[in-house]
Amino acid sequence: MRLVEALCELFLPAACASCRRAHALGGGLCGECALELGAGGPLALATTRAPGTPPVVVAGAYEGSLAEALNEYKERGRRELAPVLAALLDRALGVLAEEAPGAVLVPIPPTRAARRARGFDHVAALCAPLGRTHRCLIARPRPDSVGLTAAQRRRAARSSLAAVPRRAAPLAASGRPAILVDDIVTTGATLSAAAAALSRAGVTVAAAAAVAAVP
Repeated sequence: MRLVEALCELFLPAACASCRRAHALGGGLCGECALELGAGGPLALATTRAPGTPPVVVAGAYEGSLAEALNEYKERGRRELAPVLAALLDRALGVLAEEAPGAVLVPIPPTRAARRARGFDHVAALCAPLGRTHRCLIARPRPDSVGLTAAQRRRAARSSLAAVPRRAAPLAASGRPAILVDDIVTTGATLSAAAAALSRAGVTVAAAAAVAAVP
């Protein structure tokens, strides 16, 4: 980080990650946006186009204040937003509790390059306070999905995710189902590929949950 940017962060109050007008409070949001995001909207079943995608419950649409907060968290390292985003994710997971009792959360991993650029595993960080997380997937390098067709996204996703045998084997042996977790769902191609990778490792994928879905 440049010296000027570091000094600005130290002495100037950060702007709200959502509206960017008011000053942020401790959680990265102004009071008004914190109330709006904290209240959440109606939970929904995401509409996906990729074959083999498990049912996906999301906390909201990827637009407006939620999209702004997710982008600030994921791309600009605003980790102080994790608690409010994790709470939204937990609401979506609550819908699946009765459908998949005893399920463990399997976060979709970033590639090494993405993790290095962001400095952290943003999806695993959202799962951490929710407990029962099992990180048994690994991401291989893949092209940026921006500009790809749905078919190209599916092909890229299929070759980019794999189950780590030594981590997946205990989960498969336990018989406990998995719930895949991601931050944003677009076509469902990544979730479909993750479900296929876990299935090949003997793990049953019951459903998936995400903070937001692209309308």
